[in-house]
Amino acid sequence: MIGLLKEEVERKLGTEIRRRGECQLLSDAILQEQGETLNYNTLRRFFGVDKKSNVIPSRNTLDILSVFLGYSSYIQFTKQAVNFGSLQYQDEWFSVLNSGEEERIVTYLKKKRTQSAFTDIFIRSMRELILTRRIQTIDLIFKSKSLGIENFSYSESVYVGNAIGILLRDVELSEKDYQTLLSNKTFVGSVVTIFVDYVGLNQRYGRIITLANNNSQISSPQDFVFFECLNNLRAYLMNQKNEKGVDVDFETFKGHPILIGRIAAVQILHCERLDIDKFSILEKLEKRFLDEKVKRIDYFYEVNIVALIMADFELMEILGNIQTSTHIMQQYQINHNQLSCIVNLMLAISNGNNKEIPELIDRIKPSLWVTSYFEFFDLFFQIALNHTANDLENKKKHKEKYLRISNKMNYQKFNKDYLKNYFV
Repeated sequence: MIGLLKEEVERKLGTEIRRRGECQLLSDAILQEQGETLNYNTLRRFFGVDKKSNVIPSRNTLDILSVFLGYSSYIQFTKQAVNFGSLQYQDEWFSVLNSGEEERIVTYLKKKRTQSAFTDIFIRSMRELILTRRIQTIDLIFKSKSLGIENFSYSESVYVGNAIGILLRDVELSEKDYQTLLSNKTFVGSVVTIFVDYVGLNQRYGRIITLANNNSQISSPQDFVFFECLNNLRAYLMNQKNEKGVDVDFETFKGHPILIGRIAAVQILHCERLDIDKFSILEKLEKRFLDEKVKRIDYFYEVNIVALIMADFELMEILGNIQTSTHIMQQYQINHNQLSCIVNLMLAISNGNNKEIPELIDRIKPSLWVTSYFEFFDLFFQIALNHTANDLENKKKHKEKYLRISNKMNYQKFNKDYLKNYFV
């Protein structure tokens, strides 16, 4: 937020503040406009002109600069400035967008890259381009090295990928457009593999997965494994036989822990067909998890999902014991923790631990679920609520909600009998 305050002050002053003279100019402007003094040495430290200074700005400095921008205090600025900053660019952006000049669009985003609100600007821009089907422009933007999209932190990538990827559910693109996006490694890594649409595996998102699987030459080895895993999961949910599986050694595979866990999860789905002990797979995954300096819950995200789908309570119990040593370290892992809460609830219901069930239900907060998994999580939450309801009216309500979600997904696995027999 302090970074945004600096940007807005520079915008009002009409110049970047990089030297002592500009600090003095701002000090004079504040004195003239507000009758208050903020000496240039304070401003020099605040704007980083003094490279050696690490002084944290005082509340008085933040308040004076906020008043300079027209706010009553820094607190008011923090409450309103995000909306102001993200909306202020729109007239300029729409003018650039409507010019139809791809290079001008990329140049505009480059200019905004150093701003603290860039992720919001970037999301709005990409969504607008998808809605207007400017796929070639999107391709150019994601290929731009100077934008450094691949340098987003993982939490930023999750935020950006989910906000952009959700449009792939609803916007119908041509096969040529899908091919263009799938050929762009940065777009695939930043959007397609982030917004993992478990609701749409049998719909538009599934079409993307099929295209990627049929054109392995356009995917990186990691991305191809990702698409293979999703194809296997879709086949399982559709009660289809998939003899191929995913022939990858996840013990040595180089990739994000979520993808490593996804490979192990798909192999667990195939255990019965291949006559393999699922617990030996889990032991190998646990070993890789324990070998890491930081114990990341990410390794077990997809295995938890498979345990839910299979209604495998023995697997759920082992996962619960393993995950006691994990910690939430980043924003996106809150959603992982919520998945663990749903698994623990299912296990408690199966074990008849009636005293634990109300507390476990209270821990489940749908507001913390990410969009791409929301209805998938809700399907299992409704199963739990249906089986724990104390009266017929509530049982019926949760059954109807389960059926609405399952009908939307259109997977043969999730039928009425699945709900009825989940804990049998």
